Amino acid sequence: MLKLNMDSNVATLLLDRPPVNAVDNTFLDSFDQVLGEIKTENPALVIVRGSGKHFSAGGDIKEMVTALETNDFTRLDAFARRIQNTYFAWEQLPMPTIAVLTGAVTGGGLELALACDLRIAAASARIGLPEVRIGLLPAGGGTQRLTRLIGRGAALRLILTGELIGGLEAQRMGIVEWSASDEDLDLRVAEVTKMLMDAAGPAQSAIKRCINRYGTSDGYTGELFEQKSLHVSDEAAQRLRAFVSER
Repeated sequence: MLKLNMDSNVATLLLDRPPVNAVDNTFLDSFDQVLGEIKTENPALVIVRGSGKHFSAGGDIKEMVTALETNDFTRLDAFARRIQNTYFAWEQLPMPTIAVLTGAVTGGGLELALACDLRIAAASARIGLPEVRIGLLPAGGGTQRLTRLIGRGAALRLILTGELIGGLEAQRMGIVEWSASDEDLDLRVAEVTKMLMDAAGPAQSAIKRCINRYGTSDGYTGELFEQKSLHVSDEAAQRLRAFVSER
């Protein structure tokens, strides 16, 4: 269902539920297990990819239809709440996370990508939150994270219409930080991985904690607290000495 591979302190999480890596409760069970493994292994970076052609097409429509036909609304409500909780826990991981977006990146699949810190998209990817087309909304955190990322107007454009866009347009709108042709995607992932690994250390976790406080009353206070902690760290001392030596 989900496979976690470790290589030189970089973890790669493979979403492996063919054909479109749809999200269901079994998928989320596997996700919870992987979260525990990542916390134990504590890699410097986590990369999330989909197996086959697609990242993830989101929630399993067959299961949703079955629940609707049996009027099992409590089951649907619980599923949405569980997706929210799982993706929130993912968002709180201390190390940087990157989603590599290919093929279908829709609904709950895009919501997972939005819960990652950074996103790299293939130009051919189809990205969006089409829940409105089936009379629903993206309740796995999609309305909140997308609006925070690209602003109210752009988020409303995509969520109210269910429009799907390609990787280049997603970069232009600010949904992804990098895009590349399908042929160059792995090269771009390697470049970004190297940049992040070159800077790996306690500062990255502190940066994530500060940015997660964005918009709260203690955002600036949090910066000073995190910086004070870094001032006395061996990592900062070594990097500062190295920088002075190079200069």
